[in-house]
Amino acid sequence: MSTLRIDEPAPYVRRLTLNRPERMNALDGPTLQALNDAVRDGAAMGDAIKVLVIRGSGRAFCAGNDLKWLAGGVLADRAAHMRHQDLMQDTFERLEAVPQIVIAGVNGFALAGGFELALACDLVVADEAAELGDEHIRRDLLPSGGSTQRLPRKLGLQRALYYLVTGRRMTGREAAEFGLVAQAVPGDQLEAATLQLAQEIARADARALAAMKQMARRALELPLQDGLRHERWMQHRYRTQSPSLEAGVQVFAAERGG
Repeated sequence: MSTLRIDEPAPYVRRLTLNRPERMNALDGPTLQALNDAVRDGAAMGDAIKVLVIRGSGRAFCAGNDLKWLAGGVLADRAAHMRHQDLMQDTFERLEAVPQIVIAGVNGFALAGGFELALACDLVVADEAAELGDEHIRRDLLPSGGSTQRLPRKLGLQRALYYLVTGRRMTGREAAEFGLVAQAVPGDQLEAATLQLAQEIARADARALAAMKQMARRALELPLQDGLRHERWMQHRYRTQSPSLEAGVQVFAAERGG
């Protein structure tokens, strides 16, 4: 049985389902590599795929690294352990870098490395009763998937450090209130809500989506004036490359009665 299922539930939407329900979709080496490869392959499809959805099968999104697999020999081999950590960072950075909009559909639990996986996605839709958190500190471990860097950028230092040093969990509803989750819905509506959002996004021009993602992410890195100059440069670049721009402006004007 494949540990990662791939399907296309709607036009321009590719869905990646972690498929280790008996392990709460914990990430062992083969599963993490399969996810990395699938994200890379989706990015290579260009305009044919505009949205990537990542979700988990069974009762969890992802419980983090598979500790049983790690204890089976990986932790004892320092080089092997470092390769796994590098692969995790590479996979999560790839999610941020791909031109597609990446949506995490979080059910059940998103803990430790699973929490870091959700943080690396562009948007998160969560079951309002889901439990999310970085629990590395509870095992006297340090994160290797970026939570110490991404969480402060999303929550601010005080609240991020609170969750990092206590290992406490937050619900999907709380995460939405904090702005960490874009949308929190009842569990029985999660799949439909995630797909609906993906389809709504997929109606936009692929180049516009890629540019919007890049500009918004650069806003976290650049001073305001540099960011504004980057936005203007991206807008000019898109203007020269997009054959649909004029039609889009006409539709927008018509909608506003102009």
